[in-house]
Amino acid sequence: MHPTVIEINKRIFENNLVQVRKQIGAGVRLLLPVKANAYGHGLIPVAQLAEPFIDYFGVACLDEGICLRQNGITKPILVFGAIDEEQIRGLVENNLEITISSMYKARLVHEFCLKYDKKCKVQIKVDTGMNRVGIRPESFNPLLDFVLASSVLILTGVYSHLAMSEVTDNSVTESQITSFSAIVETVKVRKPSVICHLANSGGVCYHPSSYFDMVRPGLLSYGYFPGEKLTTGNLVEIKSCFSLKSRVSYFKVVNKGAGISYNHRYHTSEMTRIVTIPIGYGDGYRRGLSNSGEVIIRNKRYQISGTICMDMFMVDIGSNGESYVGDEVVLIGKQGDQELKIEELASKLDTIIYEVLVGFNERIPRVVV
Repeated sequence: MHPTVIEINKRIFENNLVQVRKQIGAGVRLLLPVKANAYGHGLIPVAQLAEPFIDYFGVACLDEGICLRQNGITKPILVFGAIDEEQIRGLVENNLEITISSMYKARLVHEFCLKYDKKCKVQIKVDTGMNRVGIRPESFNPLLDFVLASSVLILTGVYSHLAMSEVTDNSVTESQITSFSAIVETVKVRKPSVICHLANSGGVCYHPSSYFDMVRPGLLSYGYFPGEKLTTGNLVEIKSCFSLKSRVSYFKVVNKGAGISYNHRYHTSEMTRIVTIPIGYGDGYRRGLSNSGEVIIRNKRYQISGTICMDMFMVDIGSNGESYVGDEVVLIGKQGDQELKIEELASKLDTIIYEVLVGFNERIPRVVV
């Protein structure tokens, strides 16, 4: 096994889902987005942990849905992404719910199902202000008519996506909720059982009026607030379940003034001790953290020394620093009374938590602890 691992804390993750359930109430369904390798946490281990606690999974593409089915996941799976014609067979045969965002795509799925004597569950996506994917509200009714009239399309849901939900008080979100509410009224008259959903993590945290029949909190379920951290209510117990850990793979003493790593962007200020950590940008630990990222070794924080390489980086632990080959190194998470939060990495990289999480690739094993 790679000496670097991502650990997923089972107890914390499951408790996050329990707290989200308490927040939304018994009458609202819970969809867990597991796209992008479950936000970097590991698609299969996360899905297997989550299935008893949720009602739906959400994925971005056909391959993610097939992977879940092949690994024994039986709960409904909604594919968020826009589909291509050649994907329809795989979507239908794996019992995946297809997002329909246009009359053109609806007809493609309808014609495939007629040709091969299949039926398919679909959900209509409406664009209420994200301007990404989704049919415009003014074009919604003809599409709804077509899907409901089809003998082979089964409408299970109608949904939209919030563009600014991490902001607690803004007119854009209120406008989207209002627009979607009108869609919901139309749908419920025609087919009351259709699941209408709008709320993402920000919606769950800050906009209770966006809950409708189901919510889709991705980032929140994994332990992070998209905006201001809540200090009251059920969601105060939300915590990160993600840790990134490695081990010291090499130790050496280096003279004063020695250059470290590519281009010698770091020079030692004294005769010192340098340790090598086996993770680099080839694993998704970003090169932008060169000379700025930190690690915890033996309950002490140290800054990365020099340029991060593809497979490793170095750390100057000082002339009196203590470390041995095999010592645990924490890059994200806790060790003793020290903690390195992913928010710190995101800030140093001038990006968002999402991008840091999904950047860790499959070379790093995911381990449930």
